[in-house]
Amino acid sequence: MHIGERIRYGRIKAGLSLRDLGEKLGITQTALNNYEKGFTTPDSSRLIQLAKVLNLPIEYFFRQEPITSLQPLAFRKKVTLKQKELNKIIEDTRDWLERFVAIETIIDEKRQVDLPSAIHISRPEDIEDAAVQLRRYWNLGLDPIENLMDVLEDHGIKIGIVDASDAFVGMTIKVNDDYPVIVVNRNISGDRQRLTIAHEIGHFVLAVDPATDKDTLYHRFAGAFLFPKNQVRKELGEGRKKIGLEELCILKHRYGLSMMAILYRAFDNGYISPASFQKIHITFRKNKWHLAEPMKPYLPEEPSSMNLMIMRAYSEGIISRGRANEIFGKDIATICGCVDCA
Repeated sequence: MHIGERIRYGRIKAGLSLRDLGEKLGITQTALNNYEKGFTTPDSSRLIQLAKVLNLPIEYFFRQEPITSLQPLAFRKKVTLKQKELNKIIEDTRDWLERFVAIETIIDEKRQVDLPSAIHISRPEDIEDAAVQLRRYWNLGLDPIENLMDVLEDHGIKIGIVDASDAFVGMTIKVNDDYPVIVVNRNISGDRQRLTIAHEIGHFVLAVDPATDKDTLYHRFAGAFLFPKNQVRKELGEGRKKIGLEELCILKHRYGLSMMAILYRAFDNGYISPASFQKIHITFRKNKWHLAEPMKPYLPEEPSSMNLMIMRAYSEGIISRGRANEIFGKDIATICGCVDCA
């Protein structure tokens, strides 16, 4: 990968057009385009200027761990998501992945993706068994999953967190035509993050008839994976006519699912009648609780494996403080807020 490609990736990551960046650098759009296409090479002073304008370390332009292909496989987004923002999200993801691969290479520790063979789905009800089958494969039992990101990272699935508008929720991407990665929005609620991640897992493990409504099946799989059918019956019982907000709040924080998602779990498995479900659903819509649920929010999770590898390499003297900061993307003292890294 030549420096020009790195300049283009950095420009897109910064959300700038050729014209915008050219103006900031005091050069023509044509001159900048020549840099990006590799027709000409910027000198050291221009590279320093580029790094400053793009808010990137100078080392960014010389990385040896290029992610050459990022192929989005599935999205959870609103129609209002603009292509420019999506391109920026992809370049933020590329930057993070390159740093992740760098620390894996440094300490020679790369986890292989551990997924079962494709689980074939012939009818919607099969989703419930498929979710339990994956839990069994990963030896998770049926209890609540305390940290979903940790579980996936333990099985070789990288989880990326990006800053984005609420038009973007999450996506599954294939990296270098090889391994899959899940990316989610840092700025959404924790329960929505978890449902999104579980939804994306469905793209990895389910073989669904193309003629079916895949998105609905993946969504049900997400709920079933986080809150299995037998646990729904255990927690709520059968034949419910009314479910209180306090009860839903307790279950929300026990299973990391939104109140509405819990209601859908009860309805999908026949533990609450259609009439009762509709009545509760109307109440939620009327009070706009589908936009912001009452009671305390479920806090977002953070992936930890990359940070642990960075701190391990730094603690053992394998990398310097500066290199650790570069791989982390900012000062490593902010990793937990209480480490004296001076």
